[in-house]
Amino acid sequence: MSEKPDTEVDVVLLGNWRATRATGDLTGPDGAERLEPKVMDLLFLLASRPGQPFSKDEIMDRLWPNVIVGDDTLARAVSRLRKALGDDPKAPRFIETLPKRGYRLIAPVTQDTATAPDRVMPSASPRTRWSLSAWASGALACAVVVTLAAASIVGYPSSPAGARSNELVERANDFYFQYTRADNEAAIDLFNRILADNPDHAPALAGLANAFVQKVIRWPDEPGAAEMTKLGDAINAGRTRTDNATRLLARARIYAERALRVAPNDPAALKALGFVQSAQGDFAAAIATYKTAISVDKDAWGPMINLGDVLEISGRPRDAVPYFEAAYAAMARVYDSQSARVRPWHAALGVVIGDRYKSHGDNEAAESWYRTVLAEAPLHRDATDRLATLLRESGDAMGAEALCANLRKRLGPATVCGGTA
Repeated sequence: MSEKPDTEVDVVLLGNWRATRATGDLTGPDGAERLEPKVMDLLFLLASRPGQPFSKDEIMDRLWPNVIVGDDTLARAVSRLRKALGDDPKAPRFIETLPKRGYRLIAPVTQDTATAPDRVMPSASPRTRWSLSAWASGALACAVVVTLAAASIVGYPSSPAGARSNELVERANDFYFQYTRADNEAAIDLFNRILADNPDHAPALAGLANAFVQKVIRWPDEPGAAEMTKLGDAINAGRTRTDNATRLLARARIYAERALRVAPNDPAALKALGFVQSAQGDFAAAIATYKTAISVDKDAWGPMINLGDVLEISGRPRDAVPYFEAAYAAMARVYDSQSARVRPWHAALGVVIGDRYKSHGDNEAAESWYRTVLAEAPLHRDATDRLATLLRESGDAMGAEALCANLRKRLGPATVCGGTA
């Protein structure tokens, strides 16, 4: 996880550019561009000491703590930042290279410690164009996204029901996150036990709503029904429109709406309602609900992922990737406090984003995302495999083989990498 160089600063202004940490936006004369998390971190680090040099070692220690990365990783991040700023390394106006020393920001900087701007999640950058056909090729990645979406329950403040109820909620959520039918049913029983004693316990209400939606998607009470993990597949198969599913989703909506009455504008309750609305096919309402959750909590990575998924399902793929990128950045920000829930999904989401760029033909961005994942999760199989494949396709067979050879050395000779075993 990246270490933020100056965490009280939300916005920096340099020349005609405005960089906003919360959204990842770099806004300038030509519009807005969404920077990758590490590139934005690099900008804020350099801006924390304008005019003063940062050695390569210091930058790598700050941006990639406890991870061994090479000079090429840093050089690539600097190159992408320069490209975003329109800066010429031979005649720099923003970032100066200090040979054998490091880098420094030479443009005047104004730092803003105000809260994040009102528009927490802007629409996709004008420099980004996505096509539905390109997204259709990412079926495997979509499965990862929907699994991530189902995982996004966040915590609530303590309830008057007392410590015992809160303990049961945590236990119920632990069952829920196992994603087996038996564990989901156990979670439902625990949530119901809490509500029997305290009908207005918001965490249990929201948790029960989530578990009911999960049951509809994955384990319907239909003979021979196969488990599904993708919301879009469940909707297309008619699974969410059976009589039993309709009744169960109606109950889930009642619970989610009651949770919101108890805890108005709570991002977790909003997430639960959005999950129900999306399963009911009410995409416009789900999108609005998820956006409200994000506006309440800029670190609400679950609603960000869910929103991207709904945008794809509802035929708006070009708007989805910025939300996935924002979710990746938010997961990094909350990693210390939510490591158990973030760790299994963070790298997978980074791979999804890389796959999206590759499907669009932006191999440079795809490569950068795969390398970002590997900088934070060394030996990640999917990221290594995708990166090696990309390198081989671009003619760098030696680079691809070096990656795969290292992976097989560490994980076993039969490991599939770059399309070969």
